[in-house]
Amino acid sequence: MKSSAWLCLLAFAASSSTVLARDILVPASDRLEQEKPWFCHDLECPRFDLLNKTEEYETRKYQTARWVSTHSEGLSYQTAVAAGFQDLFKYISGDNEGRHKIAMTSPVTVQTTAGQGPACKSDFLVSFLLPHKYQEKPPTPKNPDVIFTDVPTSVVYVAQYGGVMTDDKVIAARTTELLETLKADGQTFDETLVFTAEYDPPYRLQHRHNEIWVAAGSTNTVESS
Repeated sequence: MKSSAWLCLLAFAASSSTVLARDILVPASDRLEQEKPWFCHDLECPRFDLLNKTEEYETRKYQTARWVSTHSEGLSYQTAVAAGFQDLFKYISGDNEGRHKIAMTSPVTVQTTAGQGPACKSDFLVSFLLPHKYQEKPPTPKNPDVIFTDVPTSVVYVAQYGGVMTDDKVIAARTTELLETLKADGQTFDETLVFTAEYDPPYRLQHRHNEIWVAAGSTNTVESS
């Protein structure tokens, strides 16, 4: 099976679980003094406890947090995610009640859920972490397609990559590699909960950082408008 088709099937399997990308993304709001990883640069990003590390992946424990998200449909990861990103960027730029300017955070996370048609049109759930100051009471979005999600504490297996990770085939290949490694190591994980995390803006040409996340177990999330 071609890698792009495999990605569609994997994402379609994820749709049956109703657990979304933000289901495992979380910062420790009570530990903001913790030193940030280098790849966060000057942006606020999820804090985590590093439970274990191998040459191929890390095991991290993220704490509870609130994310802002939107769904974007399309045949291409890059095109659909760009559209979703714009909706979220408008929200943090003032398209909200009170016209609050909200700081950008990192990473941008994406879960892909494949469509059931022959063209395999997919749903891409794009998410930004809400800054610590807005975790309790974030401004209400003016766009009804922008939602909030409360995410529980979760354990995640994380593989890290440089360069640009926006191509469906590249994402599928790297996801397959991580899943096969986890199986070989005898790790317990939920194969339907797979996510991408991009930490860098397009204009950063060097020292880029991307990740593939696989949940160690299923989690529950609550979406709210």
